[in-house]
Amino acid sequence: MTMDDGRKSHAQGSKALRDQAAATTLDRNSLVDQVENFLFKQLVAGRLQQGERINEAELARILGISRNPIREAVRKLEERGLLISIPHKGNFVRHFELEDVNDIFTFRICIESAAIRAALPRMTNSDFDGLAHIVDAMVAAAAASDERALVENDIAFHHRICELSGSRHIARAFNDIYAEVRMLITLVEHRFESLNAAAVDHWPVVEALRTRDPEKAIAAMVTHIKDPWGRIVKAYEKKSPAKQT
Repeated sequence: MTMDDGRKSHAQGSKALRDQAAATTLDRNSLVDQVENFLFKQLVAGRLQQGERINEAELARILGISRNPIREAVRKLEERGLLISIPHKGNFVRHFELEDVNDIFTFRICIESAAIRAALPRMTNSDFDGLAHIVDAMVAAAAASDERALVENDIAFHHRICELSGSRHIARAFNDIYAEVRMLITLVEHRFESLNAAAVDHWPVVEALRTRDPEKAIAAMVTHIKDPWGRIVKAYEKKSPAKQT
């Protein structure tokens, strides 16, 4: 990337942050949580790029607040593993190596398999219908070319299954790992062939859950997870052919 390209990318990123901030109302009583959520959405949506420095002064100006809540929000995102701090240089969006990709997706399969096994005995027909409604919302978002709504409903679908497990630990683990998964998909710019394909890919999971057979449901979820995992690995291998064995 040339210096001009870097300046252009930074300018575009700053504009995206300003546009998003303009639509974000910050509650003064919970500024740190609000800022953390704001930055999290920028990370997931790819508006903050891999390796990009978090400019606290610029964020303070854009959001119209002091730097203190921004520093605290950044610290919380560091604790979640989404940002890293480099002494004397600042805070940066985490860079993922191929080993990180495999580790994250392996752990995600463990989390969501455990969630399904715990949730199925507790799930009602209404719960199955609720998951189907979320997929319907994803399909509608795809038809409207609304990628943000599709991503939000995608997260809601998997989060709901973890909630239905009744385990706060499973839900918390999912929240942490799924943020990294969404960042990976965005950072490598390697999505499904279409938004509709990304949406309908959830239907086999819903149908498997309706059988109430945990093994079938887990198998469907593993297949669902391995698809983007495989595509992301291929994208990394194309970017780093010299590292292939």
